[in-house]
Amino acid sequence: MFVGSTQAAQLMGISARRIRQLLSGGRIQGAFKAGRSWIIPLVEGMPKVSEGTRGPKARWRRKRP
Repeated sequence: MFVGSTQAAQLMGISARRIRQLLSGGRIQGAFKAGRSWIIPLVEGMPKVSEGTRGPKARWRRKRP
């Protein structure tokens, strides 16, 4: 079963804008764009979102040689 971005946002309890951010970042697995709309597959009734990555650890505490 497939849903659009607004329906996926309602299912997940987050804003439609956040869904679009996840889609543009490629974090929702199996989603594709058809024209101007996103098509999102449902896995067990919910879209499957991959884990995000954090940036590099801060280096401001590192001692200089």
